[in-house]
Amino acid sequence: MSDDQIYAEAVEANYPCSTGEDRAADALSATNRRLEIPAPTREDLFEDALDLLSDGIALLRRDGAIVYANTTLRHLAERNGDFRIDRNALEFATPDLRNRFAMALGAIERVRDPRTTFLATDFAVPRENGLPPYTVSVRPLQRAGEEIHPEAAAMLLVHDPLQQNLAAGRMLQELYGLTNAEAQLVQALGTGMTAVAYAKSRHISVTTVYTHLRRTREKTGWKSVAELTRRFHELNVALRAS
Repeated sequence: MSDDQIYAEAVEANYPCSTGEDRAADALSATNRRLEIPAPTREDLFEDALDLLSDGIALLRRDGAIVYANTTLRHLAERNGDFRIDRNALEFATPDLRNRFAMALGAIERVRDPRTTFLATDFAVPRENGLPPYTVSVRPLQRAGEEIHPEAAAMLLVHDPLQQNLAAGRMLQELYGLTNAEAQLVQALGTGMTAVAYAKSRHISVTTVYTHLRRTREKTGWKSVAELTRRFHELNVALRAS
């Protein structure tokens, strides 16, 4: 007799009146205990939910140290040169951005002081090559009842307009078999970026960009950049509506 059969019979003996679903759940629970698989905590579920968001999210201590950063924020930090995550700290590339971030954290500290006038906790981060800026927001955390990450005092949000195109880019890959490079080119052209500017931003040759563009047109059947851009926007709108 296998171990699973032994556990199933043990559950049947202890829960004779339970339904089939109940017995299955009990057997799974017993198996998890046998394999020492811990049940997910509220903190695990909270972090899993944040990882589903298209915006970058971080929970910060009062000194700005990162308690938790979601997958999107780590992805943004890896692929742009405006900020990075180093040793659980968010480091901006320029003195101006570092000052703005410090001012936002300072405003959070004084937000509950009734004598304090309005202090900006949002700022835009401009980008080169015609790309739209992304915004950084810092908000105080309101605590009530049982706390998750009690050491966190603020939440940081990074909104990148280009992130909204990722779902459409993945859909293009599935529908037409585009490579990552080809899908990223379509996303960039969809923002109004030129092929030359895209080549410069990616540090690749214009010839490589036009090769990606030619292969994209062959796979999709779209005849021009204008049609490619229009179709991409239509797909984006359809995904947002759904």
